[in-house]
Amino acid sequence: MKVNEIDLKTIVPDLQKRCEKLQKASKIMMIAAFLIIPAVPAMIVMSKYGYNAQLCRIVNYVKAQEKVPLTQVLGYAKNSVQAAQKLIDTGNLEGYRIVAGAMLVKEGVEITEEDALKEAAAYYNLQTAVNMGMDPNDMPEVAKMAAKLQQANLEAAAAQNAAAYEAQKAADKKFCPECGKPLPGKGEKFCPECGAALK
Repeated sequence: MKVNEIDLKTIVPDLQKRCEKLQKASKIMMIAAFLIIPAVPAMIVMSKYGYNAQLCRIVNYVKAQEKVPLTQVLGYAKNSVQAAQKLIDTGNLEGYRIVAGAMLVKEGVEITEEDALKEAAAYYNLQTAVNMGMDPNDMPEVAKMAAKLQQANLEAAAAQNAAAYEAQKAADKKFCPECGKPLPGKGEKFCPECGAALK
């Protein structure tokens, strides 16, 4: 299996039954590893069980949702779209479809491609995707939408910070107690407008 890719060969029909068999085998192998056989075969079974158990947890989680972004359940695997499609094709996610190459959606649930992209983009972090080895071209529309959302969030945060700074500047400004005019704030002893003594 390549780093940051899902092993598509492990996605088989009746994944749940396979997980149950591997779980039983892993218990037997664990006991046998301590008593009789070398640890290597037990490690192989445990590794297969762990990987399949993870896929089973993904399937069970998706089945409990009406819609879920691919990156939320399959992470930043380069082949997450192909893995999701294989889960559907093998019957493990029967009744689901992929919308906009970004979300698993239960049949009967209405969602536009743009809404699917927006929801998926909320879970998609460009920096994390790159760090995990995913090329933005692996999910290009989600990456573009995520970039737009992140840019909009940065601009909104910058505007909010600027407004807070201006509000703080206004709050820090001193006013003459007699005439109410703003003071230059240079430590004056008298108001430059009315000449009143300042404390």
